[in-house]
Amino acid sequence: MIKNLATFLIRVVLDIFFRTEIRGIENIPVNGKVIVASNHISNIDPPAILSYINKYRNDTAVLAKKELFKNPLLGAFLRKMGAIEVDRRKADITAFKKSIRALEEGNLLLIFPEGTRRKENKEIKPKSGISFLAKKTKAPILPVKIASVKNGLKLSKIIIVFDKPIETEMYNFDDENVFQEFPKVIMEKIYSIKI
Repeated sequence: MIKNLATFLIRVVLDIFFRTEIRGIENIPVNGKVIVASNHISNIDPPAILSYINKYRNDTAVLAKKELFKNPLLGAFLRKMGAIEVDRRKADITAFKKSIRALEEGNLLLIFPEGTRRKENKEIKPKSGISFLAKKTKAPILPVKIASVKNGLKLSKIIIVFDKPIETEMYNFDDENVFQEFPKVIMEKIYSIKI
């Protein structure tokens, strides 16, 4: 109930103030495990992406940096929204276990493979967590690109594009080269999505 209301209100705000445009919504699997992998440009990204996904399915989770949970009220709210706390400074085994459990239960998991916001086209090496999750769960990857359009200095529009899912079963993640290169392949796919 709280999740539905919160995501509805987020959509209303985004539609009114940012004229949000959604493309490729038909590419979101309506059920079953899926890893949604997106670029990350602002703090709006996680709630924006999830609020539009939640129109079609409510079984969502998202990896969120542990710093957000320091505020007890915000932390409680984020947990209600399906957020999984992750320590980005290390391989957070607890976060990985919770993520794997969420996927094995047939949920959708939103992650940002670069692990942080990308500023002004500055390249960030993606983390190998997406390889680990794909190896353990065989969940397909749904690439998502989010972009903002500015009118002068003012943000005037947000565009979210959902691309076609990528099956992961064909990848041999036991091969170290594949394991290390897979995050780059996914991010290249995301950045190649036309806006």
